[in-house]
Amino acid sequence: MIIGCTGNYRKEEFYTILQKVHEILSKEDIEFIISSDLNKNSEFNIPSDYRIMDFRLMSEKCDLLFAIGGDGTILSTVRRLEQNMKPIMGIHIGGLGFLSESNEDNLAESIAYILNSNYTISERMLLETQITSPNDAKQMLWALNDVVVDHGPSARLLKVEVQVSNHYLNTFEGDGVIISTPTGSTAYSLSAGGPIIYPSMDSITVTPICPHSLSARPIVLKATEIITMSFPEPYEGISLAIDGQIKVSLDDQAQIQIKQAEYFAKLVRLPTNGYFKTLRTKMGWSGKVR
Repeated sequence: MIIGCTGNYRKEEFYTILQKVHEILSKEDIEFIISSDLNKNSEFNIPSDYRIMDFRLMSEKCDLLFAIGGDGTILSTVRRLEQNMKPIMGIHIGGLGFLSESNEDNLAESIAYILNSNYTISERMLLETQITSPNDAKQMLWALNDVVVDHGPSARLLKVEVQVSNHYLNTFEGDGVIISTPTGSTAYSLSAGGPIIYPSMDSITVTPICPHSLSARPIVLKATEIITMSFPEPYEGISLAIDGQIKVSLDDQAQIQIKQAEYFAKLVRLPTNGYFKTLRTKMGWSGKVR
């Protein structure tokens, strides 16, 4: 087995965990390759026994990837892999995280599961977003969590016309609209009043952000539907965000088309964890009746 590793090299905890992972895998005679992103930290002296490789080459060579960081690290890793998708095990550092399976405390146990092939792969749908500008130029982007269209720096209400597979749904007037996957249902969409969707379900959720009308509610659609968004009125400063990490400024004449991508993200799941256990922990559900 060949294991690759990437992560949030800006956090001090990353280097502590990376060293521990390296020590464990060295004893097991496992080929371990670290992304050259590590070179971006000029203050870190890379040990001579670390094998460093360009991320693209590393991802092609490895069988599985460790992503050391928070949920954001996993989101960015998925997008960087694109169609060359490999199983990813998140090793968590930081605060809230729904996607990671391991942390520094249970690192040795988690790696043992991996080496003994005692894990499963959870396939997660992605959203493919096509932005068509007024001059017909097209930009393609992919999201694991969500695509968010909002008013940007302006304080004015934004009107977003939404069509579902060429059928008019509604014109939402408010701060914007979130289009989320089941994986992203516990992210921004949840904060905006959207439902929690089991991650293996094939669905897309449309959630208005602070709508001006109280009757504007989230709607869950089949994953096969194609969502189109446009802007019926002139507006400056419209913004589109992919997984909260990539931002694109939009012209009010732009059109956005969102649909299920043709490939899936692959997240490692360990036998000691489970979706409902993670959900209870992260949501703070006690199970007690008051």
